Amino acid sequence: MATEKKQPILPTKVKWMQRFFSVAGNIAPVTAIHILVKLMFSPQKRVLRPPHKELLKKAQKHVLKVSEFRQAKKKLKLKYYSWGKGEKTVLLAHGWDAMAMDFYKMIPALTDEGYRVIAFDGPAHGGSEGSASNLLHFKEVMLDIIEKEGNPYAIIGHSMGGGASCYLLMEHTIKVKRLVLMAIPISSKRFFDGVFTMLKVPQKMQRLFFKGMEEEFNYSIDRMNLATRTEKIKAEKAMLVYDEFDEVVSLPDIKDFLKARPEVKPVNIKGAGHNHIIRNKKAIEEIIGFLN
Repeated sequence: MATEKKQPILPTKVKWMQRFFSVAGNIAPVTAIHILVKLMFSPQKRVLRPPHKELLKKAQKHVLKVSEFRQAKKKLKLKYYSWGKGEKTVLLAHGWDAMAMDFYKMIPALTDEGYRVIAFDGPAHGGSEGSASNLLHFKEVMLDIIEKEGNPYAIIGHSMGGGASCYLLMEHTIKVKRLVLMAIPISSKRFFDGVFTMLKVPQKMQRLFFKGMEEEFNYSIDRMNLATRTEKIKAEKAMLVYDEFDEVVSLPDIKDFLKARPEVKPVNIKGAGHNHIIRNKKAIEEIIGFLN
């Protein structure tokens, strides 16, 4: 007799959100949408662990004033850090709910190879100011850092930071010699759809969310798909490091992206995991070889 597949046990917080959105999303969708927006665009602050603190001690610390998203007059203090004194600079961009110090295994490996490394805490992440952010905001602050520090030799972006790196190199005149994308979400809509399904967000509320997002971002959700964008990614060479069993990123989306961008070198690190891939020894070795 075949055994039934066990359904994953959801945290109590998720169950309460499912009940709330399934009811409030139909009765008072506008009110519920404000709560959903805050949930989707407000990252959780994390504490520094010993490896983070050790890396931070060795960093040169910098502060840059950047604009709030779509609010040029409102400024935030963005913290960024640098290590090493090499002639070639590598800019690192972390993902959602992460921070610069999460690259604590990759940064020493890069400086040992003679690179200067810059990493930043995105708006509302790590030590930077702000209460909310998004992929396009990351793209804008990366542009601010490059304008101050100069054009990097390479950019390495993980997850949302990798997506922001792609948009940066498609939409601005900046060019790099090497681009490394790690476990990047190809389609923003697919990501949101997955969250909406998990939280049981009604269709009416989903439509309001995407409509409001397009008005706020001045950017349609359909345009936020790297597999269908046709602009050139201005990198002399590009590599995509991914895990085919990634629990966050869609493998079909990855395949679509690689099919549309045959110039991008694929590196599949099986079992690395979405968040841990930036600390995976094999992944770091592949990146060092690619940069060199």
